[in-house]
Amino acid sequence: MILSRYDGQLLVVRQPDHGRQTGLIADAWGNDEVAPPTQHREAGRLAATHHDDGWAIWERRPDLDPATSQPIQFYDVKPREHVPAYRAGIERAAQLDPWTGLLVSMHGAGLYNDRYGSYRLEEIGGQSLTDVERALVNEFLADMAALQADLYADAVGHRAPNAPHQLPEVMSAYLLLQVWDRISLQFALRHGADGIIAPLPTARGRGELSCTARGRFTLALAPYPFARDTVEMPVVASLVPDRGYANPEDFIATLAAAGQTVIECVAVR
Repeated sequence: MILSRYDGQLLVVRQPDHGRQTGLIADAWGNDEVAPPTQHREAGRLAATHHDDGWAIWERRPDLDPATSQPIQFYDVKPREHVPAYRAGIERAAQLDPWTGLLVSMHGAGLYNDRYGSYRLEEIGGQSLTDVERALVNEFLADMAALQADLYADAVGHRAPNAPHQLPEVMSAYLLLQVWDRISLQFALRHGADGIIAPLPTARGRGELSCTARGRFTLALAPYPFARDTVEMPVVASLVPDRGYANPEDFIATLAAAGQTVIECVAVR
């Protein structure tokens, strides 16, 4: 659940809706300057769409932050809640397609290992963990490593000579998923603010994607990664009062009564 303040209200984006926006980004991705994925493109789009589906379990009854009496922001959810939810989402993704499952598994594991060393994450992976939480996370990472080896073999017809994340084609696909995810967060969480997204996998190695605000929920991207000069990538959200809530049931009832709104997000050259 992605929470932000918007015109005096609380803007709530459920993680599966964030995923659907991420899928739109993946579907539009690629031009002469920024190459589209050359392999497993549809599986990559599915991974983008479903990479956070496991959060739906937690979102049925989100914990409230004692300091605000509002739902805990997604990056503050503890492993005891986060790990089981991600396991469920990864299992579902693997049923769609093994390459999809591989990338979603890497996405979940990457939250706890600095995204396979690609950059330090100041979100879930940056939490200080208790000994019990660290044991839970270590078990999760070990299970995901074994699962990824199996899924890679299912996807390509043979086992990898090393851990799949050590293969350039796998890591490139994973990093691209992270870029798509973070573009969506630039909209859903930051409303189209300036920012740098890195690393961006390119034919020449790893670069960065510059995000420049062009108005609320409008971003100019460089290098520009889409075939069309303007790309719409809406996200479904809800607006609820920016107040404290008595309990999770109070929040969920308010959220249901609020209905849904479509936030028009736009990328421009």
